[in-house]
Amino acid sequence: MTLADRLLRSGFLGGVALLGLASLSAATLGPAAAQTRWVSGTYVYADLCTMPEDGTQIGRRITLKRWPKGDNLVYEGAGLPGPVETAVTVDDTTKAVAFHIDTPAGLVSFQGTAGSDALIGTLNGADGEQPLRLKRVLRARAQEACPGETTGSIH
Repeated sequence: MTLADRLLRSGFLGGVALLGLASLSAATLGPAAAQTRWVSGTYVYADLCTMPEDGTQIGRRITLKRWPKGDNLVYEGAGLPGPVETAVTVDDTTKAVAFHIDTPAGLVSFQGTAGSDALIGTLNGADGEQPLRLKRVLRARAQEACPGETTGSIH
């Protein structure tokens, strides 16, 4: 009896053949479809900083939290006594984000797009309608000092 016959009788070659057939079948199915939903996690967009001269805070921080059971958003702005949290819906295809938050300073609303590098759109609040572009930061840090030149920054 040859080695091939012994391996075939033991079932070893049959198993290898089945494994090869399964691999071939999986390869002919084609590539998996790309996932359109963002990965769950936390996305922080901010320009919130502290003026070195007097410790005054300017700017805002918007934290988008994506979870399988629903999304929410935390809004922090200079002059607010604390963060305000609300439910939010993000369109997985277009990345469109819209929210309305009632703050002690009045109603704040936003409509725009959340991207991998920035949150861009229009903010409506006590100061009226204004364009907003907050860059994405990788981690929330302790209050940073504002850069010396703040021209062009949206506050």
